[in-house]
Amino acid sequence: MTGWQWFWTLVGFLLLILVLIFLYFFQPFEDLFTLVLNGVSYSNAIFWVALIIGIIGFCTFHWHAYKVHIVQQHSVESMVLTSLRGSTFTAILLSGGATLQAVQNLCVYLLQNGYGFDSNFGKRIAATIALVIITGIFCVIFWLLKLIRPAHA
Repeated sequence: MTGWQWFWTLVGFLLLILVLIFLYFFQPFEDLFTLVLNGVSYSNAIFWVALIIGIIGFCTFHWHAYKVHIVQQHSVESMVLTSLRGSTFTAILLSGGATLQAVQNLCVYLLQNGYGFDSNFGKRIAATIALVIITGIFCVIFWLLKLIRPAHA
């Protein structure tokens, strides 16, 4: 890295630290953070992990696609197609995580004493089936996007 790149990297890190310090003392953010941490339990932990991985992967994927397709290749069409693929993969990850969470919640419900095949069981089964269908639809869309090739001028 050149001197200016180091400088702007350090400025970026300092700004990030300042923003984090501001958010630490900002009461609405503190309330939200406390609410989220108090809301994490076995019934939603898998989805939170999938959500965090999805957000990090989404940002990393788009940054890499921008560097390759816009900066190096100067191809907006390739960037859009790659961005759609990355977004669809993130949707697969999130819906898959939600499906796993729904299956876990269904298993916990079935392992409880005195469960019954009532409306709660039906709601849990319907939610799991709907999430499996949504994940399958996203997989088909991702597969179709992989088949599409950008046109070259």
